[in-house]
Amino acid sequence: MNLDGPLDFESEDPLVNPPASVEKRKKVIGLDDLLSDFYKEKSKLIDKQNKKRKASKVYDSDDDEQHSQEAVISKYVDQCQNQMNEIGGEEDIQEWGLSMFGDQKTPTSSLQYDLDSCCLLKEFMNSQLNSLVDLSPDDGANFLEGLLVNGWLKKLVLTCGRVEAIICKWTLNLLLYSPKEDLRSSACGLWCSILLSQTEDDGAPVEIDWIPNYQLLKEALGSYGFKTNPSQDVELAEADSESQVPPQNIRAWLKFVAVCCQIRCKNPIFSTSQVEQLAEILVWLLLDRGLQGLSLLLQECLISVIGSFKEEEWVSSCKNIANSLASRVPQDMNCLRIVESVSGVDARSKHLRSLISYQMIVVLLDHKDSDEKLMSSLMSINLKEKSCNLFKTYIFLVLVENWLFSSKLVEEKPVLKDMWAVFLRNCSCQISSTDLRPFASKVRTKAAYLLQGCISN
Repeated sequence: MNLDGPLDFESEDPLVNPPASVEKRKKVIGLDDLLSDFYKEKSKLIDKQNKKRKASKVYDSDDDEQHSQEAVISKYVDQCQNQMNEIGGEEDIQEWGLSMFGDQKTPTSSLQYDLDSCCLLKEFMNSQLNSLVDLSPDDGANFLEGLLVNGWLKKLVLTCGRVEAIICKWTLNLLLYSPKEDLRSSACGLWCSILLSQTEDDGAPVEIDWIPNYQLLKEALGSYGFKTNPSQDVELAEADSESQVPPQNIRAWLKFVAVCCQIRCKNPIFSTSQVEQLAEILVWLLLDRGLQGLSLLLQECLISVIGSFKEEEWVSSCKNIANSLASRVPQDMNCLRIVESVSGVDARSKHLRSLISYQMIVVLLDHKDSDEKLMSSLMSINLKEKSCNLFKTYIFLVLVENWLFSSKLVEEKPVLKDMWAVFLRNCSCQISSTDLRPFASKVRTKAAYLLQGCISN
């Protein structure tokens, strides 16, 4: 045993006895190996290019398919949009409105006046007061205009109790044609005061040497561009109403007409037929959207015109007005607007509204039968048919409501109320909530609302 030799475990230590190094042999690369490596790399490159081509083809095919799907979807969207336009288009364009004024013309007034012959002006120029003013004959018109605008002319007329013809003609000409607001409004105020004095019981009325006639007012309306035959093309009418400015003197014209009708019981300036024409004119003016700012004045003037008829005139005149309006109004939303324009709550306004509605129903149905047969025709309408004109049905709903309930006809003929209830039930039940025809929802909703009131009564 070698005591100086390494121990057993020391012989296993790699640090003490490192393993014998094995010398690596270098591999000799030959030409065949180089060619093999070259073709392998080239094969890999070709595989990569093929994969890119395949991926590109797949992407292109996906892109083409996506574009194709987008085209199909876009086509369906356009079809749906066109269908929706067809469904809702007719309902959207149903608007009331007619253009009642065209191009304004040069006034053709037949009024003849010479202020130099005015007695009031002559008396003032010959008085001592003129020494303070030193008024010359050439300044007479300006002097009278100043008196008119400041209100002194009206005070003089009311104090004297008389107005001479030359002043009447001059102030009426200003009222109808003056472009100056202060002159025409002052002239209108003067005429309203002297005309209303005719109805006062506590004092003597003003003596008027000259009173205008209907022809002068009609000539003035013609110079404003008023159309006696209004356009029935609503779209064209709306365009005209936007381009045409309402005449600036129409406000004074309306006020003057209203006052003339208020005194007709004591001073009949207009004949019965002329008052009928005035009523029709006012209703037509209420169809002009350009005059919506004057709606209240138009309503007040219409009430004055309706109230000016004598009791023995009213029945026949009311029928004449209704027949004339019903035969000329376009068969669209203007039918309803005309009925709504007669909005008074007095007995005569209700009677006129009822009769206009009835005459329009007769025109729309194109027959003149009894009231019961008229309602039977409405009850026979098959609302389920696709060819049914629901817009006209909606017009019937509004017109029949005003015809029956703006008068005492329901009380006189209770059967009409029962037939009306059947018609309402048909309108509310025969049209489903999914019906997309024009005015289907409006007819169903309107009928259901009216039916509740009919049942509760």
